[in-house]
Amino acid sequence: MNLVEAAAGTGKTRTIAALYLRTVLQTEIQVRNILVVTYTHAATRELRERVRDLLLQAVGVFQHGDAGEDALLNHLAAIHPDSELAVKRLRRAIADFDEAAIFTIHGFCQRVLAENAFEGAQPFESELLTDERQFVGEVVDDFWRRNIYPANVLWVDWLQANGVDRPETLLNGLTNVTGKPYLHIAPLPEPKPPKILEDELQSCFQKLADDWSAQRDSVEKILLEDDRLNRNRYRVSSVAVWITQMDQLLKRSRPDFMALREFTRFDRFQASVISDRRSVKKGHAPPTHPFFESCDDFAECLENLEAIYQQRYRIFQRELYQYVVIELPLRKAERGALGYDDLLTRLQTALRSPHSGSLVEKLRSDYQVALIDEFQDTDPVQYDIFRKIYHGSDCPVFLVGDPKQAIYSFRGADVFTYLYARQDTTKQFSLEQNWRSVPQLVHAVNLLFERRADLPAFLLDEIDFSPAQPAPKQLPELTESGLAAPALTIWPLSREDDDNNKPIAKHRAGSLCVAATTTEITRLLALPAKIGEEPLHRSDIAVLVRTHSQARIVETAMREAGIASVRHSQESVYQTHEAVELERVLIAILEPNREARVRAALLTDFWGMDAASLQSFSSLELAWDARLAGFHHYHELWRTHGFMRMFREWTAVEGVYPRLLDFEDGDRRLTNLLQLAELIHGQERHCAGLNNLVTWFSEAMTRPPVRDDPSLLRLESDEDRVQIVTVHGSKGLQYPVVFLPFSWSGGLQVAGSERCIFHDISQGNAATVDFGSVDFEQHLAQACREELAENLRLFYVALTRARCRCYLAWGAVNDAATSAMAWLLHRSLDVVQDDFITALQTRFRAITDPEIFDTLERLAERSEGAIQVIEPSFEPNGLTTSDAVSKRPMAAREVDRKIDQTWRLTSFSALSTGHNTELPDYDHAQQRVLYDGERPDVFTFPRGARAGTCLHQVFEELDFSSPDADHRNAVIERVLKTHGYEAKWQDVVAQLVDRVLHVPLDPHGKLRLVDIQQSQRVDEMEFYYPFAAHDPQALKSAIQASADDAHIKSAIQQIELGSTAGFMHGFIDLVFEAAGRYYLVDYKSNFLGMNQDDYRPGLLKEVMEREQYVLQYLIYTVALHRYLKHRIPDYHYEEHFGGVYYLFLRGMDPALDNQCGVYYDRPGQALIGPLERLLGSAI
Repeated sequence: MNLVEAAAGTGKTRTIAALYLRTVLQTEIQVRNILVVTYTHAATRELRERVRDLLLQAVGVFQHGDAGEDALLNHLAAIHPDSELAVKRLRRAIADFDEAAIFTIHGFCQRVLAENAFEGAQPFESELLTDERQFVGEVVDDFWRRNIYPANVLWVDWLQANGVDRPETLLNGLTNVTGKPYLHIAPLPEPKPPKILEDELQSCFQKLADDWSAQRDSVEKILLEDDRLNRNRYRVSSVAVWITQMDQLLKRSRPDFMALREFTRFDRFQASVISDRRSVKKGHAPPTHPFFESCDDFAECLENLEAIYQQRYRIFQRELYQYVVIELPLRKAERGALGYDDLLTRLQTALRSPHSGSLVEKLRSDYQVALIDEFQDTDPVQYDIFRKIYHGSDCPVFLVGDPKQAIYSFRGADVFTYLYARQDTTKQFSLEQNWRSVPQLVHAVNLLFERRADLPAFLLDEIDFSPAQPAPKQLPELTESGLAAPALTIWPLSREDDDNNKPIAKHRAGSLCVAATTTEITRLLALPAKIGEEPLHRSDIAVLVRTHSQARIVETAMREAGIASVRHSQESVYQTHEAVELERVLIAILEPNREARVRAALLTDFWGMDAASLQSFSSLELAWDARLAGFHHYHELWRTHGFMRMFREWTAVEGVYPRLLDFEDGDRRLTNLLQLAELIHGQERHCAGLNNLVTWFSEAMTRPPVRDDPSLLRLESDEDRVQIVTVHGSKGLQYPVVFLPFSWSGGLQVAGSERCIFHDISQGNAATVDFGSVDFEQHLAQACREELAENLRLFYVALTRARCRCYLAWGAVNDAATSAMAWLLHRSLDVVQDDFITALQTRFRAITDPEIFDTLERLAERSEGAIQVIEPSFEPNGLTTSDAVSKRPMAAREVDRKIDQTWRLTSFSALSTGHNTELPDYDHAQQRVLYDGERPDVFTFPRGARAGTCLHQVFEELDFSSPDADHRNAVIERVLKTHGYEAKWQDVVAQLVDRVLHVPLDPHGKLRLVDIQQSQRVDEMEFYYPFAAHDPQALKSAIQASADDAHIKSAIQQIELGSTAGFMHGFIDLVFEAAGRYYLVDYKSNFLGMNQDDYRPGLLKEVMEREQYVLQYLIYTVALHRYLKHRIPDYHYEEHFGGVYYLFLRGMDPALDNQCGVYYDRPGQALIGPLERLLGSAI
């Protein structure tokens, strides 16, 4: 094995591509047998492109002999003896490049497991999980049930008082420890059994309660009236509160840890506290009382038991971890699921098995050369995999990485594994020539990271810093008005009061440095500064931050300064403001009858109302009713056509996009909204029903999925904008100008934790988790040192992203003592290794601003002009980027060509009225009329689209043949409530349904809906069929010529047909089968009059013609006819098609048979056949 340490900017990716090229040129190894592994999909794509580009360049060089200034290709061309053979090998590699084995580490393991399932004793098929939290949650729930349900009530109360009140709280204790099977566990001392102390505490508590019951008045008199007490500590008003708290505590049957936590002054009742000299007046003896002694006894018992519980809780956490480590893989295996970490551990297990020899040999044969990129981000499992495959073999293996850039410990990367592997390699190479940054910047970084006081810059002795060498070629520099400036600018930060040694508040330092950043960016763009001969663009500038909250602060400042910027983020879109507001909108549309939900939706930025405008609007009865109807419409649209159709109509009708774009961050808001809509649309097919979809969305907001690239915030623009990037996100990237406004940021997250992960030096730097061992303080100190070491590596990565210039700030900011710059600039000469951080903090607390400035000035003097120390400027000098860039008035382009609008998705409405709609027909032509509230019946039931939608849903959800009246009434009650109708209509609708189901539809009385089983019907049958271009008049003429019924001829003659082509689309309310024949039904809630005579057949014919329903059912008949032809063997229209029923629901009555409210027709085959052929196929 070979190790290549590639410092920042030294051409690591180019080196890997060069090794790949040399393998192709110098051997007969195929590209499928050259393994290249990296750690992200983005890096994989870049490597594929870079390798392929280099192969293509090499072909040109070996064919034409001109590599220009490319030293590598010139060298390879000079030493290769046979150009024709070289070209042949290169062409073969390029032709086969689709087979190139360039993977992420997880992709490699997945490939090996899939192709070698038999040899590795692995399942042949498994589901790959992107998010394991559901499984982890199940395991934690199980652990909770096993350990909490049977536990002693005092132990459970103690856990609850300490915040462990539900299984979800235990998940926090698993952060950064799951997915690491290699973790050792520091041994914990076994606590004493708590039973004896629990009994003692209960006994003390009971005695205390008895004493209080008997002696409360005397205790209260002493505390309120005794002149000996110091009334500064025993204020009368405070004593009264304490007495009440004691009452509440002791009225219970057992100690309550939560009440004790809240009773912070319980100690004021203890004899030991009352006898303290601070509790009594000078020269006076303290008052005494048996109850005070009892309080001392109780407090002592409580302290002893809590100490045992603290130890027990550490055991509890360890057992949880061990249970998850063992149980989680079993749960996933039971369901045939694999997490990303399982890909690694399963391959490691296969390679460690006693029968792994054949698998190892096969992998060595399949992958004869291995190039492992970003090796500093490896971990013990990953390295063990490659070691098992290649150790002791003749296969060339190159491990390429840089320990100074190991910054992903939060993802499981372990730099100590790299250091161990370095000792395992036979040859080691270093790349130290920086091809990225200008020489001045290289020199400045070298000065910052040089070894001082015999202490390494990166804190760990194993990670040394070798000064980088500038590239021999000239790199473009950043100039201002033609003059070069220092490559590294340091802004010193001063305290507000020169005589005060109090550190600068972090919020103040952040505000100052962000303001200085926007000021300097504005100045550079307004000059404009140049990079070489090209002007500096906004996209040439990056502001690097540590956290997403810092990124948001910078983004806001950029927006206020008029600087176009874009924030690159690994945040989830589910955690944005737009997600919160979209959830409110979806809940309102889900439950449109709940006005509080609707009001909450209207107060979102999507509608733009404030409280005053909402109050004014809701007082307008008609307008408010129309708004509620709109929400009901969106609900029905969502229910029948899916989320995306509803979303598009909602955003268009309500003007959501323009409203969002009016905000200063409108692009960001709109991008988030559209991304959320796409995610919801994609999830819709996995969630049955609207409720489940909204529930899923709410859960995703609460616990955003991990390793889910589609839910990460997208860039709102790819225009020329300043880049705002986290340091972790910037890894592998480079920018001409870099700002580090939070370079002073310190603080160690692990400090103060109740558990820690550290590397145990006594165990060969084995990764170890400590839940509270006897050596916990030492282990925590080691974990703090490791975190500071990683902060130093993060700072190195941030600095080395810059090509031409870098800006940073430094000063005595709060918590800066544990920052990277504090260590680099102020580490002491006289500290011992075990006390690095404490010594650094002590030294930094005493440091003054002049001392800081002196340190910076001396650094600048040694830099020979590469570093300048200047006070930050916060004045924009009246310039903004918008002043520097001229703006042209914008206007929409004019359409100068005719757009063919005849080809489209069309419907009955489009043909008859020219209005294109894909909605189910819910009698939307009817106008809403107020009902007579004194006489609720089918004729006074509300009218219009909402009423029609409601009744349609009732019939859609009911089982016609079910005798269960209670279930039927429950459905009716729920649907009425969903659509906002009062309960008084329930009996009316129930009677209407009963009549409709029992009306005989045929003259013989044999065909009734109540006799139709669920298996015999299809509700809301949606159809599409190709629809050829037609002449509207020719279509009408053909229908009239083929129709036998004068009624159809008359109806068609009155219709004004539109001209269109494409696909016919519609919904048939009901299709059912009876006695081998198929019928289509359309429900009509139209109000035709106040008595049943208004629903007689003759009047219904007039309605059918007037409302153009005849054309509608001809279209439906053609759709059903085409459907049945493809579904029924030996289908014949005359034999299988039963006819068309239009049921006018308000007029139907079993007593009147089919002579009231029932319209029936069965168009002849002589009409349907030609009509189908005339419509023809559009494709």
